[in-house]
Amino acid sequence: MSETRAAGTIYDLGYQSYSGNRLGRNHAIAILMKYSFQSAFGLGRGARAKVVPLFVLAIVFLPAIVQVGVASATNQPNFVNFAGFLQFTAFSIALFAAAQAPELIVTDKQQGVLALYLSRPITARDYALSKMFALTGAMLVLTLGPQIFMFLGKVFLSATPLDMLKSEYPKLGPIIAGTTMTSLFVAGISLAVASLAARRAYATAAVIAVFMLLPAATEIVRTLTVGPVRKYARLGNPIVILTGFTNWLFDVQANRRSIVSRLDLPGQAYFYMMVVVIVLSVLLLVRRYKRHNA
Repeated sequence: MSETRAAGTIYDLGYQSYSGNRLGRNHAIAILMKYSFQSAFGLGRGARAKVVPLFVLAIVFLPAIVQVGVASATNQPNFVNFAGFLQFTAFSIALFAAAQAPELIVTDKQQGVLALYLSRPITARDYALSKMFALTGAMLVLTLGPQIFMFLGKVFLSATPLDMLKSEYPKLGPIIAGTTMTSLFVAGISLAVASLAARRAYATAAVIAVFMLLPAATEIVRTLTVGPVRKYARLGNPIVILTGFTNWLFDVQANRRSIVSRLDLPGQAYFYMMVVVIVLSVLLLVRRYKRHNA
């Protein structure tokens, strides 16, 4: 005799609406920003993803630690110098952006999850701005973090911390404004350039080319032109713009032999150029993903 099997039963429950908590668009944007910020430092991923972030973190914090250490050993708090820090770490910041900007946006395209992000409730603009804010926040760790460390070190190393705090407090404004503008500037350029590439390797190479090859390109333009074009061609170099901006922000007189000194532009001009570049980068980034979502 064959074994009798229990028959299955089908119950027609009909369609039921979702009755759980709907967190909405703002929550989705916040989660995307948080995930992107963590990705910029390789959190939640393998050890290889953390190599570049940890390397750059060490490079940018090392000068701050050295300055505070020397100031402590010599009992000279004024050894701590805020003005030259952004210029000194500009290459390291650009390296971080070149490595991590493609990770934030190109990986989504390669893994085929971009279409899921661009489905409701997140729009193309939400996606682009979330990535922009996430990378800017990550870069503030590299720019603002060391300067706050130096600021606190300078205050507490003083024999009269309260008096030092009162004298150094006005510098907090330039420190925060300078690091925020620098982070937005580098992040905007990096994400806009990386968004044009289909693969991470190409995106990284393109971002490196912008920060490394543009200086050489501006010098070539200068050799082939005359007049105002020859003089202002160097403004195509992002590092020159950052240097002029930080000199103006901290009221530092540029070296007479430096490019910034020879350009002889008002400091506000560098600030306006950075604003224009940031706005254009964001518009390009948003337009890029709106077209992808069309």
